[in-house]
Amino acid sequence: MSAKFSVREVSFQEGILTFEISDHEIKKSFKELYKDLVSIGYVPTAQKSELGVKLRVLPKPQIKSRRSNLPLILLIVTLCTIFIDGYIRTAGVPTGLSAASTSIDKIIRDVSLYTFAIIGIIGIHEMGHKISAKIDGIESSMPYFIPGVPGLMPTFGAVIFQKGPIVNKDDLFDIGISGPLTGFIASIIVLFIAFNEATWMSIEEARKLISSGEIGVLPSPLIFEIANRFLGKPGLVPIFPIIGFAAWLGMVVTSLNLLPIWQLDGGRIFRSLAGPKTHGILSYATIGALILTGYIPLALLLLLFMRNPVDFAPLDNVSPLSFWRKLSLVGIVTMIIVTFVVLPGSLLSPQLSG
Repeated sequence: MSAKFSVREVSFQEGILTFEISDHEIKKSFKELYKDLVSIGYVPTAQKSELGVKLRVLPKPQIKSRRSNLPLILLIVTLCTIFIDGYIRTAGVPTGLSAASTSIDKIIRDVSLYTFAIIGIIGIHEMGHKISAKIDGIESSMPYFIPGVPGLMPTFGAVIFQKGPIVNKDDLFDIGISGPLTGFIASIIVLFIAFNEATWMSIEEARKLISSGEIGVLPSPLIFEIANRFLGKPGLVPIFPIIGFAAWLGMVVTSLNLLPIWQLDGGRIFRSLAGPKTHGILSYATIGALILTGYIPLALLLLLFMRNPVDFAPLDNVSPLSFWRKLSLVGIVTMIIVTFVVLPGSLLSPQLSG
């Protein structure tokens, strides 16, 4: 310990080996200490104290690894719920489009593309988390996909279980951002495919189909409008097949995941920058914003979980987030802005004219 830090005092506090050190910059040394201790079954923690920094050495929590077919089973079931959901959404193909669009081959093709688009967005999102955790030396489980309700929501996403502690705030930030960032990139690819697959028609034709109820309209995130400037056709509007809904859903999930609420990926990102009290206030403020923008069921569910919030404090709770990661928050906020959707009927939704 003395080879890495300037030790002032050594003691046993409540049976735990504790070191008071005078160092202020400990990020690199602490990570080296973590690697040394974890190899023999212990982990260090670092907290600020009156004298400087208090290091404690604790037994590493033992997490049993179990081999299970459950992730594979859930993946298969989720593929089925997404496929059925896609078929339901494709069943109402508007008669105003070409007759070829209603052929069974076209329907199967569109539904299959929709299925792999959604499972790809979610899978890439979760693998982003897993790869980031692997880089930081943290073991994690395979993704557990959550089947949805066809016709309502094709899937409720997926979860990965972390099997080790997070060392510092940089690692906490990286694990939090890796999923939404990779999922966002995957959603952009799906959006490009959606524009390529779209049927283009005049605004007047589109309005007739909307008025007759043959096609539905969803509020577009800003990223759709940006894409239309580069991929669109002058004077025409795109009528997307169901893969357009996959791109839309991917963008909405990205924006929601980035919000600074305890249970979401954004919770880890913003907790790496703020303390638990500030982060808690930010979480409740965001819940209020969700209610105003139409996400009332989600807001109430998150509020229920926040009754017993879990703090994502890393082992090294002293070292600050790196400068470049702080700077990247500008990009994260921008990502939220271009992917967020205000739902129809909410207090902040714009009034659509026919």
